[in-house]
Amino acid sequence: MIRANDIMSESVIVVRPDMLVHQVVHLMLRDRVSGFPVVQEGRGLVGVIAMKDFFKIIHSYSQSHKIEDFYRTLPQIQQKPVADFMSTDFMPIKPETNLHEILQLLIDHDVGTFPVVENDRLIGIVSGHDILNAVFAFDPDS
Repeated sequence: MIRANDIMSESVIVVRPDMLVHQVVHLMLRDRVSGFPVVQEGRGLVGVIAMKDFFKIIHSYSQSHKIEDFYRTLPQIQQKPVADFMSTDFMPIKPETNLHEILQLLIDHDVGTFPVVENDRLIGIVSGHDILNAVFAFDPDS
């Protein structure tokens, strides 16, 4: 049975809540990842920021502003801290969480990035990429 600790990425890049949107988007694009755990010194895991969160921001601003105003506000959005947009209702999973349970959470809650936590400590992350890789690269004969 495939479990979170079998497919998680252990070398997790984390971001701080005070990092600016443009810095985090740059990391996402550079490293080709769809999300990051947000960790605050002294508090640990405080949220998750995903590409989907940035798409929601862009959509919200584009719907609530005239098109000219929207383009003028983009630099302001880029300078905001990630804490303003991160999800704080993230779904941590345990290392022993099986693939079926992860898929159920993904479908039921529309979540694509799962921090893997053990003893209140972030030990990895499972993303949609990890799930697809596990399913389509899995060889039952090995």
